[in-house]
Amino acid sequence: MKKGMNIKMIEMLLNYQFMQNAIISSSLISLICGVIGAVVIEKRIVMLSGGIAHASFGGIGLGYLLGFEPIVGGIVARPQRIHL
Repeated sequence: MKKGMNIKMIEMLLNYQFMQNAIISSSLISLICGVIGAVVIEKRIVMLSGGIAHASFGGIGLGYLLGFEPIVGGIVARPQRIHL
């Protein structure tokens, strides 16, 4: 196909109202999904790091309570493997 024919084909498709609506709606949805996806991923990572921190804090407190090194308690208490 020649380059001129491709442009003519696009112009012919854009003459239809439903094609114009489809392009506009798919563009808007792609922007919205990109923003929502980034927020969801960010929130999951924040929740994951909060869980690790709270588990470590429990180990540090247990270390103080039982009289051994708090850092060791924090390292032992944190999750060993993270499943995403």
